[in-house]
Amino acid sequence: MGPRKTTTRARLITTAAELFRRQGYAQTGVNQIIQEANATSGSFYHFFPAKEDLLLAVVDHIAEVFEAEIFGPAAARSDDPISEIFTILDLYRRQLDDEGPTFGSPLVSFSAEISENHPQVRARLAEVFSSWTARIEHLVQTTDKRLPPTLDRAAVAQLVVCAMEGAALGARLNHSLAPFDATVSQLKTFFGLLEDREEPARMMTAPGRTVSATAPRAVDWRSW
Repeated sequence: MGPRKTTTRARLITTAAELFRRQGYAQTGVNQIIQEANATSGSFYHFFPAKEDLLLAVVDHIAEVFEAEIFGPAAARSDDPISEIFTILDLYRRQLDDEGPTFGSPLVSFSAEISENHPQVRARLAEVFSSWTARIEHLVQTTDKRLPPTLDRAAVAQLVVCAMEGAALGARLNHSLAPFDATVSQLKTFFGLLEDREEPARMMTAPGRTVSATAPRAVDWRSW
């Protein structure tokens, strides 16, 4: 969830993020957050008039951490769009491994526990999901002619993000990274099939379109 920061507001956010992850939002009280963040009730309510305001800040914090520790480094390390997708997945896996088997996906956890009772939070979570999907879609869009031209790239981006988040949930439920690894392996196979031949593309093309060309081969990322 990122390193602890030193300002009072930042400490409240990072402390809450850790407590929400371990205990859940409903089971975490304001007093516990204040105590573990070494803050005061006055400072808490100065920054966050209600507990939900803190939750919104935690969601923003998660988005910032993913940008700083996953999406940003993946872009810096990769000069190939498909390789960048799998670098994102690899860095996410490392974070799951570093945080322990119960870490899972904070996006999934918050969505399951609180989104329907907190419409503002649900909307913010949806924005984060959309931004991640848009980022993956951009990468799929920049594969030039390696993927079939009629491929529904927005649908493929949603597939990648949903697979990533579902795999993180599987890792948490099973206390094992095996579900995550199996998911990534299947995504590699999927992209490989799209690059290698025409037929699988028909299953993922936009409605009303037909496939007229076979994507050329590219093998660099598949050698991982």
